Amino acid sequence: MQGGIIAEKQFSDEQIKAHILYKLSRHYRWGGKHTELINVRSALPPECRSQADSLAKELADAGFITWLKKTGQIHISLNTAKKREIVEIVRKYLGEEIR
Repeated sequence: MQGGIIAEKQFSDEQIKAHILYKLSRHYRWGGKHTELINVRSALPPECRSQADSLAKELADAGFITWLKKTGQIHISLNTAKKREIVEIVRKYLGEEIR
């Protein structure tokens, strides 16, 4: 290949989950305010998008996000009862602060 080898950055499942939580928090998607899963998935790097649905489902099963089927699409929002844990996850895996 001309120009050398392109190195792909690998993201862990924990980093992808943290990114999902971070994206939701940045857009104030707490409690009853939700967004379509596809909107969150599209903000991920292309190589991570295929994992997003199953990892979001894991976050829902763990109680970090709510998972609703509305208008034929999956809608998600952050669980306000887990805010402290969500903040810690985002800080640990992304080094970002959220409100």
